[in-house]
Amino acid sequence: MSNFITNASDVKTLGTRVKELCEISREMKFLIGFFYFSGLEHLYEGLEQNESIVLRILVGLEVDEVIMKFSGISKIKTDLLIEVEHGSDKSENELVDGFIDSLKKSLNQDEYDNKQSYEKLLFFLKMIEENRLIIRKTFEPNHAKLYIFSLKDARYAKSLFITGSSNLTRAGLENQKEFNVEIKDYGTDEAEAYFEKLWNSSVKLTEKQEVKKRIIDTIKKETLVREITPYEAYCLVLKSYVESFEQKSQEEQIKAILKEAKYREYKYQIDAISQALAIIEKHNGVLIADVVGLGKTIIACVVAKLLGLRGAVICPPSLMGDLVTADSGWKKYIEEFKLYDWNVFSSGDLENVSKRINSDKSIEVIIVDEAHRFRNEDTRSYELLHTICRNKKVILLTATPFNNKPYDVLALIKLFVVPNMSNITIGEDLSYKFKLFSKTFDDLNFIAKNYKSTDPEKGKKVKTLYFNYFNDADLDIDLEKVKNRAHNISKNIRDVIEPITIRRNRLDLTKNPKYKDEINNLSRLADPQEWFYELNCDQNKFYDDIISRFFVDVKEGGLFKCAIYRPFYYEDEKAREMFGNIDDSITDTKIQSDDIDKRGVQREFISQKNLSDIIKRLLIKRFESSFGAFADSIGRFIRIHNIVLDFITKSGKYMLDRDEIEKIYQLDEDSIEDELQKYFESNTQEERLKGKKKIYVIKNFKYREEFLKDIKSDLELLMNIQNEIEKLELEKADPKADCIIKKIKEIREKEPDRKIVIFSEYADTVRHLSSYFEKKAPALLDRTLVIKGSITKTDMQEILQNFDASFVEDQQQDIYDILISTDKLSEGFNLNRAGMVINYDIPWNPVRVIQRVGRINRISKKVFDELYIVNFFPTEKGATYVKSKEIAQNKMFMIHNTLGEDAKIFDIYEQPTAAKLYSKINQNPDKIEDVSLYTIILSTYESIKAKNPEIIERLSRMPNRVKVIKKGKEDELLVFIKKGKLFVERVVRENGSIKATECTFEDIKEKIEVSPEEKGYPIDEQFWQYYTSLDPGEKKRKLDKSEQSPERKALNLIGSILSGSVKFDERFSENINELKPFLNTLREDIIDFGSLPDYTLRKIGSLQNGKVSDKVSIDDQKDYIDKIFELKQSLGEDYLENIKKRNQKFSKKIIVAINNRK
Repeated sequence: MSNFITNASDVKTLGTRVKELCEISREMKFLIGFFYFSGLEHLYEGLEQNESIVLRILVGLEVDEVIMKFSGISKIKTDLLIEVEHGSDKSENELVDGFIDSLKKSLNQDEYDNKQSYEKLLFFLKMIEENRLIIRKTFEPNHAKLYIFSLKDARYAKSLFITGSSNLTRAGLENQKEFNVEIKDYGTDEAEAYFEKLWNSSVKLTEKQEVKKRIIDTIKKETLVREITPYEAYCLVLKSYVESFEQKSQEEQIKAILKEAKYREYKYQIDAISQALAIIEKHNGVLIADVVGLGKTIIACVVAKLLGLRGAVICPPSLMGDLVTADSGWKKYIEEFKLYDWNVFSSGDLENVSKRINSDKSIEVIIVDEAHRFRNEDTRSYELLHTICRNKKVILLTATPFNNKPYDVLALIKLFVVPNMSNITIGEDLSYKFKLFSKTFDDLNFIAKNYKSTDPEKGKKVKTLYFNYFNDADLDIDLEKVKNRAHNISKNIRDVIEPITIRRNRLDLTKNPKYKDEINNLSRLADPQEWFYELNCDQNKFYDDIISRFFVDVKEGGLFKCAIYRPFYYEDEKAREMFGNIDDSITDTKIQSDDIDKRGVQREFISQKNLSDIIKRLLIKRFESSFGAFADSIGRFIRIHNIVLDFITKSGKYMLDRDEIEKIYQLDEDSIEDELQKYFESNTQEERLKGKKKIYVIKNFKYREEFLKDIKSDLELLMNIQNEIEKLELEKADPKADCIIKKIKEIREKEPDRKIVIFSEYADTVRHLSSYFEKKAPALLDRTLVIKGSITKTDMQEILQNFDASFVEDQQQDIYDILISTDKLSEGFNLNRAGMVINYDIPWNPVRVIQRVGRINRISKKVFDELYIVNFFPTEKGATYVKSKEIAQNKMFMIHNTLGEDAKIFDIYEQPTAAKLYSKINQNPDKIEDVSLYTIILSTYESIKAKNPEIIERLSRMPNRVKVIKKGKEDELLVFIKKGKLFVERVVRENGSIKATECTFEDIKEKIEVSPEEKGYPIDEQFWQYYTSLDPGEKKRKLDKSEQSPERKALNLIGSILSGSVKFDERFSENINELKPFLNTLREDIIDFGSLPDYTLRKIGSLQNGKVSDKVSIDDQKDYIDKIFELKQSLGEDYLENIKKRNQKFSKKIIVAINNRK
């Protein structure tokens, strides 16, 4: 046998040789640089076979830091030590402390978190306790590698030694190329003498009782073999959860800034500011989503101040404030907090804002107020905002982040989170996660809407979906299961965005032990009042005709055909078949284009179907709002129909430009009618037809006569309605307006100091009320401030002076007691000198109610102990309260059914009824949202701290990766993992295999709750089977497989251009070569990062609708190249490198694993 040991693959390694010698030695003496567990555990098999052996280890150096090398998804295999020598001037106690600290670092590494290492560590602990493993530390630094073996059988040799380059580590013993020599025939006595000399002058560790006890206690209590009780594990989880809401400790600075700006110091705001700073540091942005009235603007301003960077605010025009006097809106806040180098921009002018900000590299922070307006990433405005926010620190402000669909939330967080570099999920790609949320949401929605459908195709689809989700082929659909699954989606979305979101409601503040004492001055919001206005017999019949006959769906007998808004329907049989068989699941007005493409339905058809539905819904909602607004609408639509009919008669042609129409129905509802009228006035001229994509030639319509007949029929219906309004004198003797005048006078007599805000969705209603007040109650009008449209400088000043309690006190006025406005004032304004909000029309989206009430329900200054909300409902003359309520319920329910998707009152799993609808309309906004999970857990944790401080103190020394088995309702392993926030993986055995899934903290909270007395069980084989099934690696981004998805189209086209399969004209070859590096960058982004919004992806894949072809026109080629050059200019050629630099990756560490057993 060769005396040289090199760890080469064709010979024995040093590890193999040492294990052999372990079995035949009576004593081993090791002089090593480091005491490192990976080397010691390598000797386990040999030591286990030799129960009498004694191992003396003399350690020469300490491990100051251990760097782990990660490779892909494999577990740690390599140990890399940074060696730092210590001088000889250290005391004995310092050397002991250093060794114990080094020992703890060595043992608390991820690679030892397995059954084998766990058992080996307990074995070596036993050896220390039995004095068979004796450890000392040299006074002088020593990096020798000397392994001496005193053999049992002296006939072979009394002793031998090995020396060379190998440390006592896994790498030194096995993996790494080394050079060592084994010597037994000379020098052994000198080697032993050298060892004994050092040994006798070294620091005793395991031989001194107090030091030995410290070492044993360190291993038992501060490494991964630590035994804990189920209650300690429960407390550790709570502690880790609370601490995951990290804050930057700058309380004194925050207080100073608030004091200088003359704002009260609320602890809940100070904590939000501290938390926001910590979130921005980790994620480059934060979503501040406190409910209305809690001071999001103040929080954002202090955060901006403490960041110390130049920035810009992007907000709705009405919230900008006076740019000269800076006494209102954002300009006021910027001045108050001395953010002198900041700018305030309008979100309505993003084209110019984008140019301004992107050319000014000194702007590093962006605040987006009312950020919920940017939920759809498939729009130009979103693309512009996304470009503005790129490589900036972003602060999003909205009280309503959860409003519509899962993708809405993703759009918001993509303004600062790169989906596939996200630290807010345990490993799965963020885009893919939201794609699953969205698909599940849509499928559950389809089940809930169609489970009673008589259509056999829909019924079949419902059954298939229900079985897929619930593994239940029962004929009866259990909506409770659908409800619970839908609730889980919302819960999961909240859980995903929790690390980047600050969200508290008023209930949180009252229940939070840190805040409850400082918010005693909050006003109480009373349950909504019902005000009924009476209709006479003729008026009542007219009301019912409008909501149940004239404007309901044509398939349900509706008289209004909407012919001019859906010419597609009259072209041929194929188009008519589409309208007849349209899937209800794709009639949403916010339908995504890829959804359309997946179903093979023409976008032209969907656009017109959406438009016709919107027109009918709009008319119904304006009718419910006021008879004045409805009369104005009817007049506009009569003019539009006359214009169209005249043009068709003269030219025989018609044009309904899809792109223009889609822009119109994305506007606020209050603007749609005016824009439609402008569109038809300007697009019914012969010269305007030139160059348009789609011109309808009426003579080619298969149903030409029916088309013309339906236009005339619609016009006749509108004129009849107009005549009926005049006949019933609904504008002149408006029962609803009469009712509000009467009620306001009564309120003013009882409480003259209670100011009132009247909200309507429509400016026409505001104008109607103003003119009606002028005729019927001029004295009331004198005390009424009316905001009919855009908010002028004078309007702003009068609003602040008369309705804002935080306005300079000596400048406040009482000229006005009543404010009538559209929802332009429902966002961002303080109107807290008012004590009542009247919803003149029913806000069919509950979010709107929250925003309206939030104007008077402010925490900054309490004016009234109780605040009032009023909702208006129609009834019949002489009806009792009970009868009025029944009549109102039925009428509102008819309207709700006509509005369909426009009404956001019910969740997808709820079955609408008249009574439920009425109840939901009248629910108290402060009672809609429950106390948050964070507040519940914080309260529980603070209670435990107060009752059992000794447990919390023990937890501070708790190592990572502790484990416990306890009694539970089912066999499951719950593993709590820290990666910025606290994640939970649940491991169970299903159908014979072990499966791990991510779950929310809310899902498992009750499963880990235990009493302090509960006992745990020993860690066993089943535990390790479950535990080792967890995949510690990062999951690769999953691209959408659909060929029609924006990202797939973009990738396909980029690939075709780079490969040359898309043939560009020779005149563009230089341009293409210049763009190739940037196209490669875009490709890398789409595959690995997913940072681009859908609108940008569609632009990239837009050449001939994304279809690869060698017959692309010159104009299309030029347009495409121009688009990509524009994108390159906008993003920057190196934009992806900046993303890579700015986004840090968090490591994952297991905090605790709790195994429940039945």
